[in-house]
Amino acid sequence: MVKAVFHKRFDATDPKKGTSIRVQASPDPQEFPAWVIDKAEASGAAIRDTPKPAAKAAQSEDK
Repeated sequence: MVKAVFHKRFDATDPKKGTSIRVQASPDPQEFPAWVIDKAEASGAAIRDTPKPAAKAAQSEDK
């Protein structure tokens, strides 16, 4: 699963899987399968949320 911030409502359909997902806009990152996030980024409806690498996150918590 991948996280992204959606700026507008987005409908993703995968005809191979027979799956359709509607995502509502939100300022908070939402988690969906990668194929949904890929399609949303391509249409300009979302920006992928990139988490901090684990090594850097551990270092920042130690300080």
